[in-house]
Amino acid sequence: MNKRNFLILALVFSFMVTMLSGCGTQVSEQAADTIEVTDCAGRTVSVPADPQSVSCVCPFSGAYIVMFGAGDTITTTCNNITRSLLLASICPSVADALVVKNSGSINAEEILEQDTDLLIVNGELYADPDERQKMDSMGIPYVVIEFDDLESQLGAIEVLGKAFGADDKAAQYTAWCRSVYADVARAAEQYTGTPVRLYHAVNEAVRTDEKDGYCAQWIALTGAENVSVSGELEQEGNKSYTTLEEIYNWDPDMIICNEAGVDDYILTDDKWQGLRCVREGEVYQIPVGVSRMGHPTSSETPLALMWLMNLLHPDLYPIDFSEELISYYDTFYDYPISEELAEAMMEGDEMRAAKVSVAAE
Repeated sequence: MNKRNFLILALVFSFMVTMLSGCGTQVSEQAADTIEVTDCAGRTVSVPADPQSVSCVCPFSGAYIVMFGAGDTITTTCNNITRSLLLASICPSVADALVVKNSGSINAEEILEQDTDLLIVNGELYADPDERQKMDSMGIPYVVIEFDDLESQLGAIEVLGKAFGADDKAAQYTAWCRSVYADVARAAEQYTGTPVRLYHAVNEAVRTDEKDGYCAQWIALTGAENVSVSGELEQEGNKSYTTLEEIYNWDPDMIICNEAGVDDYILTDDKWQGLRCVREGEVYQIPVGVSRMGHPTSSETPLALMWLMNLLHPDLYPIDFSEELISYYDTFYDYPISEELAEAMMEGDEMRAAKVSVAAE
């Protein structure tokens, strides 16, 4: 081969390499435009890799979207998320998000008006045929987030991490959760005394835990006897209710409340004064952070678990809960928590704003 022909071949080869590299870059950039996510309903969804306008109408998910660095993309949401004063302090734009869902239905028109390119919904919405048809008709990719126990909750967090390009952060968080669950369970195994009989007031004084429910699961890790799980409860949708008479029959050693003000109501209302635990002052407010800790839609159940285990058995689980709060928000939100704010969170007061009404569609 002469020198001229060699140079021609070299130029052709160089051109082909350039073209192939260029095609490869285009394919890579195109592939990077979307992320394939398998959601909690088993659906594989192509979601935008860099969403600009997110509608988060799943109460559980908002805190994680903020944690994963995408809080400023939330343009429409639900009441539970905008009511969190701490979440709005961490990510101020959350407070400006338009509330398009309060309880049952979403306002599709307002979601579309925000040029929404990703929708995060809970399993309850997806299970409603009318709401599902509404979501399908909007033409916006949506990810379903749902869980019914502690382990599937961790899977839901990992789905959110995938959807927002934060797999590593999600893995870090779920690993921490598992370590807390294991540490509490180990401490509980060391207790040899009579289990503390506990009643859990969920939002309202007589709303409580059903057997195998989410709250019953995390409370069980402490070894406490949750009195309502063996009782006869009245079901209203996904909520379980008892009566004050039944609570008197159970005669719990302790009452814990996840809604601010319910503890004061129980401690001061005449109808509750006959309970031994009320007379002894064994009624406690579960701390409130970006969520009501331990609530079925809470992002902070491990913190609720740590708080309760320390309350029940400080000798077996000796922690400074204020320091744990400070460490948690520094680690996962890169947000400084003062000792004063940590104290306010433990009191639970003035951590949540009033509900916002949602205009009918």
